[in-house]
Amino acid sequence: MSGWIWLTPLVGAFIGWLTNYVAIQMLFRPRDPLRILGFSLQGVMPKRQHDLALKVGEVVERELLNPQDILDVMNTEEIKVHLAAVVEGRVDRFLRERLFRIDWLYANVYSLEAVQKVKRALITELVNLFPQEVEAAVKQLVEKVNIAQIVARRVDEFEFDRLENLVYRVASTELKWVVYLGGVLGFIIGLFQVLFMWLMS
Repeated sequence: MSGWIWLTPLVGAFIGWLTNYVAIQMLFRPRDPLRILGFSLQGVMPKRQHDLALKVGEVVERELLNPQDILDVMNTEEIKVHLAAVVEGRVDRFLRERLFRIDWLYANVYSLEAVQKVKRALITELVNLFPQEVEAAVKQLVEKVNIAQIVARRVDEFEFDRLENLVYRVASTELKWVVYLGGVLGFIIGLFQVLFMWLMS
């Protein structure tokens, strides 16, 4: 058996690495279609960006924009406490500036327990109604606004350079490991070839 046969694993590693490297590059390149021997060659992402945009829009509308999820976030005790403080501040300002414009009225009438009870009851009612109103508003938004179309248009208009950089920022490590794995697998296949030829000789 020729001594050159032992280079087979290295050649296999190089071929595996190169194949995966080219495959990853072809996700994004060529940007524009190339005509080669009657066939059109274009990167997967630029060729399918419109289809990807449509799918992202569908997923956002169907899976991510869920009125119940938004309601659950808005219906926490922390939000209720914050909302009650905001509403109380607005009610106090309204009473002081619009209803009890005279300082004496504000200082004496507003401090009455009956007025304070009405104010607290009003604030409690508003805070309790808030999640229901939010849910109704979100449901109307989802029904009346074509979220899928809006998201699809934004993704479709996304500059491809930015889209490519975004993919690399998110998955650069994984893409590098795919390339390295191609080299490792090529090396292992080369070893098996050498072993097979050694056993057959």
